[in-house]
Parts: sequence; structure tokens; C-alpha cells
Amino acid sequence: MSDEDLLIIYKGLRLPFLVLAIGYITYYVYKKRTKEEIERPAKRMLEED
Repeated sequence: MSDEDLLIIYKGLRLPFLVLAIGYITYYVYKKRTKEEIERPAKRMLEED
């Protein structure tokens, strides 16, 4: 494979990979169980004030 072929493959796959990564991060953060785990320390800090 030449450098041009590798560049075409790279440019063709970087956007779908980025979309999948952002989609997975969004799914992970907004799952109900994970969302409760993330918000628990914030609620605890508010209760302490």
C-alpha cells in the first residue's frame, strides 16, 4: 500500500470512529445507573452546605 492509500483509509475512518466514540461516551454518561452515580457526590456536597 502506498502512502496515499493509507491516507485515504485514515481520512475515511476518522470521522466514523469519532462519531462512535462520542456516541459511546454520551451513552455511558446518560445511562440511568451511571447518571445517579455521577450526581451522588454533587448532591452530597449540597447537603453538607
